[in-house]
Amino acid sequence: MMTGRSILVLDCTQKGEPSEGKLLKQFFSICRLFKPAKAKAVCYSVRSKSELLSKLNTGKRYDIIHISAHGLKEGPRDATIGNGSTWEVSAEEIDRLDHTAKLVFLNACVSNTKKMAEAFKSDYFIAPSTEVRWDDAALFSLMFYKRYVVDGVSIKHAFQFARSHTKTGKDYKSFWYKK
Repeated sequence: MMTGRSILVLDCTQKGEPSEGKLLKQFFSICRLFKPAKAKAVCYSVRSKSELLSKLNTGKRYDIIHISAHGLKEGPRDATIGNGSTWEVSAEEIDRLDHTAKLVFLNACVSNTKKMAEAFKSDYFIAPSTEVRWDDAALFSLMFYKRYVVDGVSIKHAFQFARSHTKTGKDYKSFWYKK
């Protein structure tokens, strides 16, 4: 079981959309109550590009940063993340921020790129390579966190467990890690 983990959850989805961030907030609360994982999650609903950038630009080190957003991979730029309609953030903008984490889990379609992984400066980076339904992405994250945060298995084993126990094997093909 993990001890003393700090988790930042940023939910960039629009009002009226299913909220993975709210789901994770409830999940981490339940974990603290019924199986004390000693993992404290701070969750924010992010409504603008400037709000996302300011939440990431704190200089604070988190064990986990989880971002639920929409991902786009169109045009001349590499993947971007945002709310799916009115704003987006590029890997270059993220790279300029002062943030660190052991693990960044970016649940945003087609955001598993080298450029995005490097922008977050984390030891590990998980994101889908394809367009994935929100409920499949949310289930994958719950299965992953159950194994990693609650059961205390390694990131690699938690990742493999989530892939094998959900129908997301083609969506979450691999994760990035610093050697």
